[in-house]
Amino acid sequence: MLSIEQIEAACRRSEPVVLGDPVSRLSELPLHGTYYPLGFPVEIATNSEDVLNEAGKSWTGFEKLFDLQPIELRVVVTNGHSECPPAPLCRVQRNLISNIADRENFALCDMAQGFSFLSLTKATVAHTSYLRYFFLDAAVLCQLVTRYVTPIHAACVELDGRGVLICGDSGAGKSTLAYACGQAGWTYVSDDASFLINGRQDRLVVGNSNQVRFRPSATEFFPELEGREVTQRPEIGKPSIELHTSRFQHIARSHLAHIEYVVFLNRREPECQELVPFSRDVARYFMQQPLFSMPEMLEVQSAVIERLLAADVLELRYQSLDWGIERLERLVREGR
Repeated sequence: MLSIEQIEAACRRSEPVVLGDPVSRLSELPLHGTYYPLGFPVEIATNSEDVLNEAGKSWTGFEKLFDLQPIELRVVVTNGHSECPPAPLCRVQRNLISNIADRENFALCDMAQGFSFLSLTKATVAHTSYLRYFFLDAAVLCQLVTRYVTPIHAACVELDGRGVLICGDSGAGKSTLAYACGQAGWTYVSDDASFLINGRQDRLVVGNSNQVRFRPSATEFFPELEGREVTQRPEIGKPSIELHTSRFQHIARSHLAHIEYVVFLNRREPECQELVPFSRDVARYFMQQPLFSMPEMLEVQSAVIERLLAADVLELRYQSLDWGIERLERLVREGR
């Protein structure tokens, strides 16, 4: 900040007064990149080549699917002092989302404007998996799920053009069953996060078919996972084995599916294996609980969920993975 004396002196000499920028409002962000996570346009402006490189790693394999106004991210990378900070704390009020790890590493997202500002240190950016998971991916998904899509905690697979959402609590076996279906000739769409497109009359879902994440216990079903690295994410308590599905040429993949069936998993009934109707009320509450958008958008998302629940909603009680796949195949092909 210039003092009054300094400003007066410059004015007397008819010199230009160069004002300071105490809040980094004028930070130069000369690097730009455009990406299409889940098929939606995102534009990033930053002063760090590393940020653009990591964005490319997160969203490689996606092409533009939806012609919409781009989400805008401005990412300022500073020298700073903090090393890789703890997991950020997220809070939401009206149209603003804050995601704060510490005083030097945080993100602010404006849901109404489709704009996010991220301030990170070079030391944090160097922790690439932390950067992508907690900041880049989180900032983009926050904008998508409050503007264009309705998130569903579900895996998704497709057979003969008919999509099946596989719902359940964490650890219910969604990723395992979805990947096993892919190995059995189904089209793999997503492992545990599916997104219904708002503003449509059908039940179109988009997902990230480029990856699948397993609990370490999945080696019991898939021997090819033995010896693979287990990713430990700070403070979220769910270590996972992560695979890029592009390496498996025998598995058909698609980012899109039209949903015909919603299936909740139940492996708590050891005495029976059956497919039975599931409560739409329970399904509705299950799907509504993670939503956090603005009131007018919450109304849109509630309507999207009601449209989804017009499909058949069922519960798959099973113990055998092979039986579960066969039963879902009969459901899709025979409708029962």
